[in-house]
Amino acid sequence: MGAVTATPSTLQRVVETRRAKVARLTLGAAVNKWIESGYHEAPKQNKAQLPDDQDRISFGFEFPVPPKYLDHLTGELESLVQERNSLIHLDLAQINFEDEAECLALSTQLNAQNERIINATKFLEPILLQMQEFVRFIASQEGLIEKLVSPTVVDEDAE
Repeated sequence: MGAVTATPSTLQRVVETRRAKVARLTLGAAVNKWIESGYHEAPKQNKAQLPDDQDRISFGFEFPVPPKYLDHLTGELESLVQERNSLIHLDLAQINFEDEAECLALSTQLNAQNERIINATKFLEPILLQMQEFVRFIASQEGLIEKLVSPTVVDEDAE
């Protein structure tokens, strides 16, 4: 999905649209987006969306991991997607949900997959904390965006 870029007047809508898209992603699509972001392969933003004379706000993040580690994580997540898809599309149809042992085995398998996902994405925690801190900072600065892009501020600084 890459960086978010918008004008001050459209930033909230752009962020809400992005959140809605992310919420609808399947595990496979989410992993593909993660891989694109990790390897900086996200499609370039369409520059025609914003006129050149408009102020823009852009933010994103980079994964602070060496390429070999990113390769390992990518392989792990792709493996998890294949396992989860196999479970959902093939294995669930054959489970006898009235058999307690089969249900416990399924629960154990799902818990193990979830634990692998958590371990594979643990390095994202510091990034998430920084983003949450940034959101709190912006929220605490009433009108910060307007002050940053206001022509009055530029005029005052020029004097």
